[in-house]
Order: sequence, then C-alpha cells, then structure tokens
Amino acid sequence: MATSNNPLAGKKVYVVKAPHTHRHDSLWDIAEKHLGDGRRYTEIYELNKERVQPDGQRLHLARLIMPGWNLIMPEDAVGVSRIPVQHVQEQHPEETRTKGSAEVHHRVTADEHGSQASHEDQAGSDSGVVQTDARFRLPSDLLGGGLLTAGLLALLLAERRRRRGSDPDQSATTAEVAIRVGGDPSRSLALDHALRALGDLCESSGVSLPPLFAVLVDDEWIELLLAPAQGNAPWPWQDVDDGRRWRIARSELGPDVGGPAPYPALVCLGRDEDGRDVLVDLEAASGAVSIHGDAVVAREVANSVAVQLATNPWADLLEVAAWSLPDGLDEILSDRLRVIRDLDALLPELEQADEQPDVLTGQVARANDEIPQYVVLGAPPSDDTAARLAALASRRRSGFGVLVAGAVTGSRWQLFVDESGMLRVPALDLIVRASRLTENSLDLVTDLLASARSTTAADPTGQLRVPQSGRAGDDSSWVTANVRVGVLGRLDVRSPNVIEPARLPLATEVATFLALHPGGVHPSVLAASVWPSGVTAEVRDATVQRVREWLGTDSQGAHQLRADATGRLHLGPEVAVDWDCFCELVRRSRTAQTTRDERELLRRAMHLVRGSFLSNRNAATYSWLARVHLERVVPDLVIHAAHRLAELSLGDDDPAGAANAARAGIRLAVNSERLWQDLLVAEYRNGGHAAAEQVVQLLGESAQAQGLTLSSETQSLIEELLPGRTTAQRVS
Repeated sequence: MATSNNPLAGKKVYVVKAPHTHRHDSLWDIAEKHLGDGRRYTEIYELNKERVQPDGQRLHLARLIMPGWNLIMPEDAVGVSRIPVQHVQEQHPEETRTKGSAEVHHRVTADEHGSQASHEDQAGSDSGVVQTDARFRLPSDLLGGGLLTAGLLALLLAERRRRRGSDPDQSATTAEVAIRVGGDPSRSLALDHALRALGDLCESSGVSLPPLFAVLVDDEWIELLLAPAQGNAPWPWQDVDDGRRWRIARSELGPDVGGPAPYPALVCLGRDEDGRDVLVDLEAASGAVSIHGDAVVAREVANSVAVQLATNPWADLLEVAAWSLPDGLDEILSDRLRVIRDLDALLPELEQADEQPDVLTGQVARANDEIPQYVVLGAPPSDDTAARLAALASRRRSGFGVLVAGAVTGSRWQLFVDESGMLRVPALDLIVRASRLTENSLDLVTDLLASARSTTAADPTGQLRVPQSGRAGDDSSWVTANVRVGVLGRLDVRSPNVIEPARLPLATEVATFLALHPGGVHPSVLAASVWPSGVTAEVRDATVQRVREWLGTDSQGAHQLRADATGRLHLGPEVAVDWDCFCELVRRSRTAQTTRDERELLRRAMHLVRGSFLSNRNAATYSWLARVHLERVVPDLVIHAAHRLAELSLGDDDPAGAANAARAGIRLAVNSERLWQDLLVAEYRNGGHAAAEQVVQLLGESAQAQGLTLSSETQSLIEELLPGRTTAQRVS
C-alpha cells in the first residue's frame, strides 16, 4: 500500500494505452483530449520528464512514450482519475516490465517446427497489463509505419519468393515482426488498384485524369483531393464538394485490371486522428516541399518518403536520388533509390533531361516512356542549388518532385513537424502522426533484406531433418480427429463446437499458434505473440478460456487445450495437425523397407498438401510467424518429399505418378523450380511435346505473376526437351 510520499499519490494520472487499430497514444493526443489543446503537450512533458516509469525507463523525448506508463497530468485535466493516496501501488522495474506497442514480448528460440526452446517466465501485474522483457522492444516507427511498412513487407516477401535466403538474426527478426504488425497491406493494395483502374475509367469515359494533390485512405473509402476542381467523375467514383473531391468506396472496387500508374509521386505523410492515411503528390506542388520543425524528426520523415517512393506499389519505373540521408537507403532497392554524395553534380543530369522536347505537360498526361525522377534531401541545400531544383520542379510538373528536410526559400508547400512526431499539413488543415523511419530501423530493415537476398541451399547434406512434434498420428488420425488444425493450405481449424463468428478469427489464431508450438508456451508468450501491440491479462485469459470451450474435450474428458504443471499452454494429443501428420509420414518413409513402401508413405504425405502454407490467413495478424521458421521449413520439406516421390515414380516407370507428385508440391511451393523441372520431365515422358508445352506455358504464367526469373538450368531443360523453343530470360 502506498504512503503519502509516493509521487503519484493524490495526482491526476493518465495511463498510456496500448495501440488500437494501428493508432498510438501521443502527448499531443492526450493533451488535446484531456486539456482541450494539443499544444499543451509540453506541460505534460515537463511534469513527467526523467521520472522513472514502471518498466524502468524515463521520459527523455516528448515523442517517445510507452504503453503502461503513468503520466502525471495538470490539475485542470478532464476525464482523468486522481490516484487516492491510500491505494497507490508503484511497481519496481525489476519486478515487472511493461508490455506495449514498442516491445517484442519474448524471445522464442525455435527449431524448424517452431517449438519454443526457452523463455523467461512472465506474469501479469497489478495493472492487468501483461509484462515482458524490454530488451525485445519493437521499433515504434515501424509499428506505426502503415503504408511505409506495407511497401517494405511486400518487397521482403517478393525477395523471398525469388530465392531461398538465410534466416535473419534476432534484431532483424524484431524489425520483421514490427513491419508485419505495423504494415497495412490491404490499404496499400486497394489504393494501387483504385488509381490504376481510374486511368482506364477516365479514358473509356472521355474524362481527363483528375489533377489531384492529396489522397485520404481509410478502411472504407479512398478520397482524392483536387485542385482545380473537376466534375464528372466516372462511376463508381463520386465527385463531391463541387468537384473538389472524388471518392470511391473500397467495396465498389472491381477486379484488378492493372494499367499504368498515373500518380507515382504519392507519399504518405502519416495518419490523422480519424485513422486516415494522408498522402500528398510531390509532383503537384510544382516546387519544393519542405519540412520545418524538429530537424531529427524531419530527417526521419524524409527517410520514409524516399523509401516509399521506391517501394509503393502504385509506381512503376522511377528514380529517386537521396542526399544527406543515410547510406543504408542504397540497400533498399538500388535500381530505384540511390544515395548521392554530390548534389550539385546531379543537377546537370536533371537539367539536361528537362531540356528534352516534351509536348505533354502535367502529371495527368505523362509520356509512356518517361521515367519520373524525384529528389529527397535530408538537409537544406545551398540557395543556388535550391533555386535550380525549384526551377526544375516548376517547369517539369510531370515526372519530377523535390522534398527537403528543413526550410528552403521559395518552397511551395511547407510542412511542420515537432519532436513528438506530430506533423501539420496546412494545405489540408490536418495534423497527422508522421510516417518516419529512424536510422536504427533502417539498419534493421537493410539487414532483413540482406538475409532475404542471400542464397543458401535447402539441404546441403542431401537429407532434410524432419521436425519432431511430440504428437503421434498420421493421415488416418487427420481424417478421424474431432478437432484438427490444417495449415498445409487454407487455414482450417475444425471443432464440433460452435464459437461466435466475431470471435472466430482470434480464436483460430490462438489455436494455430498452439498447434505449431507443440512443446507448449507460457500464457505471457502467447499474449506477446498474438497481441504484439499489447493486451491485458484479463483479456488474454478470457480468450484462452473461450478457445478451450470451443475446442472442447477429448475421449477421456480432458480439455483439448490444457496447461501443464508449469502453466504452459498446449493442445492435447487428440488434436490432429496436418503438418504433424505430414512429418510423421515423411519420417516413416525414411526407414521404409522397400521403395514401394517409401513411395506409398510419401504419396499419403503429399495428399495432405492442399495449397500454400496458411494461405488465407489475415495479413494484419500472425506476425509471430516471423519468429519461427515454418514459412521456410514447411516448403523445404514439402519440396524435398515431392521431389523424392517424383524420382521414385519415374524410377517405377510411372510418369503420371511423378507429375501428380510435382503438382502436389507446387500447390504449396509454386516458386520451386526443382518441382517445375520434375513436372516438365514427367509430362514430357507421359504426353510428349504437347504436354511439355503446356507445362512451359504454366511455368511462364507463374513466373510472370510472381516476378521471378528462370534459372539457366530450367532454361536449358526446356531447350533440351523442346529444341528451338525460345523463352525470354524473364518469362513474359
């Protein structure tokens, strides 16, 4: 029980909340809500700076606050409770560590099956917030990245599709968790889809592309802000506010038809208090866009803008030159983004391009062969250089834009950012939480991409180790089980009991997490994985109980979801998991007495493979997959088993069986050239040139869809089986 000298006793105290739907508490938001004026955030800062918080940290910068922190508020604060003197109970930092949006809440050392090897036992605190080790904090800028991290995630996954990279180290893995949690791929893809389709709609309707200067995107709407106004928006777009805005409901978007990217210079400045992503078009400024205010944060915003320009899906070919920004930007996407040392040496190149004849002006009439060029500066240039860049931007409205971290004379648009990361956009009369990328996070992202871009062999010894699950059962168990978890294809958790539809997605994720951690996990590890942005012990425990009731009991009357003597949660032995069944059959095939038995066991194993690993999971969840290796191990073992089965089938003069084996593997590992080669050989032996031609056609379509380049080995095999058939190095 507290005494009267406790620093919180008798004070009005605000407890910083965990993020909700990608929104984070900030001193500005707290001041605006409880003091009536966001600018009074400085008063909250002064009351709390350098005061030790429950997790042992201190408030050093106004922009860095963590969930679970206790903030003393001014006496006139409204909607904030005063802490009674007799009830205050401070927590010692060694006894508890607050879990929040900027933390990774456990360290899981996993074998290939994803089973946990060790963790620090953790428990809830008196505050009800699940506690954790602050050493594994998630980078807050990546957690709030939204469209920035959506682009980075898409780039990372594309790199992994192209090759089998190496496993990232723990720090880079932490960045991946944050990218998966903070990214909003659904908004990113919806905006890309809408903008590309808009070009076709305008052309077919005889309407000019709208002269947009900004875009607002949320989970329901995409809204374009136009200057000057333009009416007659083609259906299903609506023009509102006398043509100053066009908007479309995301539910009205039709099928993705591709098309050119009309607005490649759109960059997200951040997210406003209504949860909308706010984007501006750098080309529309027809001059420099400058960011005033805190120099460190302005530079971080510039980092974000440079990376977005290179990775946003609504851009095609473009070039970004970054100056006075971290060298690591070079490593994001080198064919689009480069860091330059000498800005003045770049200007003649830009000015020469500007002198080329150009009968098309404006972003809405871009030449098909024009490559847009953008310049992002981490500090103000000299006055002469700034004037030359401004002249370029004013003359080359189409395909050119400049953003500067710092004040620049004559800038067309001026943005203002403070040390807390709140960015004001006067042209839109909006304040957003800025999209930023710190140098530390940039280093982690480049390490993550470097691991994905490396090349490693799946099985240098020729024999992959089959993970041990500790759970008995094969395909017969899978067919007869009352409760089963399917991950080798569409995620499918089945139980004879019923759960409320609204609670099904979360319950499914909890059940899947436990199914893929057969060694069991402590409840706090489950919470840290499934709720990476924070959760109370009460919500965690209620969810676990709900899942326990949903999965029901086994034949002995014991709960299918149970806890062992140490409190670790795990699923009972009668819960069937297709991955475990697959591993059991592959393991038994290794010790089969005859090749006939080996082939039959592998055939049964491949019959369990239905599609891509966890193919229909929600992209905004399951971020814990970054901390286990199953996204790599599952395809590795499936490819290995399918290839072995194809070999055995061909050895038994059964090319149709070999083709079936290869197709089964491709269902899960569509990018495996080894399996495509198996399929090509099998179909050639089974159906001749015509059948092989069909495989090559399918392979080309698949490679094009995935953005892959065929290896010389595959090209040579095609030439060997189909002499004279030419295929481009990059299939199209």
